[in-house]
Amino acid sequence: MGDMPGRMYREIKSQAYTRKEYIGGVPGIRLTQFELGNKNEDFECVVHLVTNERAQIRHQALESARVASNRVLVKNCGRLGYHIKVRVYPHHVLRHNKQAAGAGADRISSGMRQSFGKPVGAAARVEAGQEVFTIRTHWRFWDQAKEALRRAYMKLPTPCEIVTEGEVPADIEQRMKGATPIGSTEVKKEKPEEELPEEDLEEEELEEGEAEEGEEGEEEEGARDDAAPGAQEHSL
Repeated sequence: MGDMPGRMYREIKSQAYTRKEYIGGVPGIRLTQFELGNKNEDFECVVHLVTNERAQIRHQALESARVASNRVLVKNCGRLGYHIKVRVYPHHVLRHNKQAAGAGADRISSGMRQSFGKPVGAAARVEAGQEVFTIRTHWRFWDQAKEALRRAYMKLPTPCEIVTEGEVPADIEQRMKGATPIGSTEVKKEKPEEELPEEDLEEEELEEGEAEEGEEGEEEEGARDDAAPGAQEHSL
């Protein structure tokens, strides 16, 4: 049986169940990293993704939102030009009472009602106005930070809004013009040396060979000229 649709776990219906030591077989969360980017830099621009409603967010949705937003930041801000942090943790264990589906499954699935269910994942419970993602960066990357949070919002099951902390500078448009990524790891490829065609290489080799032969001929002629006066003296 495949995964159930997200609408089954979106609403908060009962008390949170977080005691994993009393339930076996809880699958691990997909969310692997909660902070990415330059953690030590003192950035002046802070942008939050804030929820508007009380809801549950599954760990798959949080991981998908983190990957989507981080891809935008790395591409536009560079690896040292931002810091993103996930502000929630999926504590609540999701359970589902799986029942058989298909022809003749009515008699098979008529079992215990309101059963405990089998653990199928984890989710984070958020309240209205709670911060889910926070991005710290420079003001020149303000548009890129908002675009990254917009991509993250598209992966979440609850309505959200993007909130900027503090006052936006008056010269924000001038700062954003011509902003280049910081700490990009792209390596500039050196242009390979142009290789000469085979015909040109053969001509160069011939010219070098002719030059060597010409030098040897000049040396032989010079030796003959030096030896000529001595021969005349012996003849005399």
